[in-house]
Amino acid sequence: MSGEPRYLRVERDLASCIRAGKWGPGEFLPSETELQKRYRVSRTTVRRAVQNLVSSGLLVIERGNGTRVSSPESSGAGVQVFSFVSAIAEQGMTPGLRGAVADVTTSEGGVRMIHLQRVHTADEEPISVSDSWLDAGQFAGVPLDVLSQAASLYETFASFGMSITEVIDHYGIATADEEHADLLGVGVGQVLLQIDRIAKSRDQVVETGRILVCTERYRPTIITRS
Repeated sequence: MSGEPRYLRVERDLASCIRAGKWGPGEFLPSETELQKRYRVSRTTVRRAVQNLVSSGLLVIERGNGTRVSSPESSGAGVQVFSFVSAIAEQGMTPGLRGAVADVTTSEGGVRMIHLQRVHTADEEPISVSDSWLDAGQFAGVPLDVLSQAASLYETFASFGMSITEVIDHYGIATADEEHADLLGVGVGQVLLQIDRIAKSRDQVVETGRILVCTERYRPTIITRS
């Protein structure tokens, strides 16, 4: 389809090959470099397509080994996670990121935490502010800018062997304080959609976060199919 994001084309073709039996359960996919050559796309495009298939449970990333097709007994199959990046692109808009910052803090329990704040945009207009807290020990040696500037945070997690397998989202309503009003370009007191999230890789909590969405500019749509 004209204008279709390349990663969606790669994702669809890989899924078709898997379902047709080109790669069976437990078999490893070609390397990223081989997939880049096969589809004539960038490494970022390949990684986004693969991560979407990890999230849907078709693939499993084994750090140091590669990416393989899920087996029935696999315990690391992912879950479908709502992603602003994918959702915005699928609606024909250009996703973006601005004002990303990262710092390290210490929790009341003495745990060193990485705090990420990211402003997501659609066609260069801010639509949401996300604050994420990560256990610094799980990301030892990972530069903060790799996390803060990642187009998709969960793709970055997967590249370090932490595919998201469970997400708990709580939805509510909030009003914009001065800081978030400034980041979103709205008035103080503007009503926003609030999403409180816990994301896990298997039984390990990888991220706790809060997302504030300006629904006057963008309304997340979640479709569940049986």
